[in-house]
Amino acid sequence: MVVSADLFISTAHKFLCRGRKKKRLPISTCLDVAVQIIAVDLGLKPALLYDSNSASSEQVHQYVNSLFGIGLLTTELQVVSISGSTLVVNSKLMKLHLEELLQSRNLISIDVCPWREEPCITAMDKSTEDMVKDILKFFMDNENKYSTVIGLGEDMCGNWNLCTLFGILLGYPASYWFDQAQSLENCLSMTPLVVNKAWVCSQIGDCRHGTCLYSFSFPEVLWSEIHIFIERWTELLRDKFSQQAVLTELSFSKDTVVLPCVAL
Repeated sequence: MVVSADLFISTAHKFLCRGRKKKRLPISTCLDVAVQIIAVDLGLKPALLYDSNSASSEQVHQYVNSLFGIGLLTTELQVVSISGSTLVVNSKLMKLHLEELLQSRNLISIDVCPWREEPCITAMDKSTEDMVKDILKFFMDNENKYSTVIGLGEDMCGNWNLCTLFGILLGYPASYWFDQAQSLENCLSMTPLVVNKAWVCSQIGDCRHGTCLYSFSFPEVLWSEIHIFIERWTELLRDKFSQQAVLTELSFSKDTVVLPCVAL
């Protein structure tokens, strides 16, 4: 189904404006948000972290419901609020994703504690395993709840490492980890980071629009240890992509950056 750009733009402008002046999202961002949510609907990623502007979780919920109501989504998606952040979640895919992580223990954590000379790979520790179990139970307890925003209170997620959690929920092949009880800093300053991106195209009206579907990084020094997991993740995404016909031209890019300060 080819959809006009005006439909995506008007829907975003109706539901996702913020501030007294109702500042609107740029046109390209309106299209990107729609394509990202369609990708969640298609099962190409378990969740989207909404960070295009300061729209509330309730506004995002109304926007997602509108896309479903006009037939642009095939399944109902959940909108989840975690510590002030809003995620759009394919609950069925998310449960399968978390169950697979717990069964395989295939989660790659990158320890970036500030006292380390350089980052290193670490196994899933008990606190991370417990966090994954808790968030899985949360999704199972809230199964089929689509009519409202689902919120996690501080009593549940107050001690979680949200950097690690969001990496897991967004389907990244590796997540950064640090001991937040000791420090919120990290050892990534001036460390070469390989930024990996996955791109897709969509036919919107008469134009083909390119959207970044995934963007994540890992320290270049860990390439020899982590590349096999990146390659496996890439092949799984290619396989999922081949099973749908809505988005086209899956491609990957890689760039190395060095930053004086890295916020996680």
